[in-house]
Amino acid sequence: MLCRKGKALKLTVNHTPERKDEKDRCINRSGGFITWNSLGQPNVNGRLAMTRSIGDFDLKKTGVIAEPETKRVLEKHISNPYPFLYLPDGINFSMNSQEICNVINQCHDPKEAAQRISDQALHYGSEDNSTIIVVPFGAWGKHKSSDTSFSFSRSFVSSGRWA
Repeated sequence: MLCRKGKALKLTVNHTPERKDEKDRCINRSGGFITWNSLGQPNVNGRLAMTRSIGDFDLKKTGVIAEPETKRVLEKHISNPYPFLYLPDGINFSMNSQEICNVINQCHDPKEAAQRISDQALHYGSEDNSTIIVVPFGAWGKHKSSDTSFSFSRSFVSSGRWA
C-alpha cells in the first residue's frame, strides 16, 4: 500500500481462494481444497485465507506461492504530507487500507506507526499474526504539527464490511 496525500493506494492484489484464476492455479492443478470458516471466508486446505504467502511451507505443495501481483507507480515529487509505503500482513482483515493510512498519518515516526497499527488490529480482533512495515519517503514529520490525536473508535457502517 502507498499512502499519498492522505489517501491509500493499493499496489498489490489480494489472492483469495475464491478468485477463479487463483482457484484454478492453486487448488484445481495442485490437489488442494477450499473450506469456508464460520464467517463465510474461504481458506486453502482449511487454514489459509490467501493463495499466496511467504511462509506456510506445508501448503506450497497445494499451489500456495510467495510471488505477489504488483503494480508500479511513479512518485514524481515528495508532497506534504509525505508519502509512505506500508506492507501489512494479517491486518487488512480487521482494518481497511484507508483506516491504516489515517492512523499512520497521525504518528511521529515509522516505528510508532507500525506499533500503533499492530496494536489496533489486535484491538479490533485480528486473529492472524499481525505484522506491518512502514517505509517513509521524504522527511517524516518535519512539517507536521505536534498536535497528535488517536482514536481507537471506528465507524462500522463506513467501512462497508459490517453493515
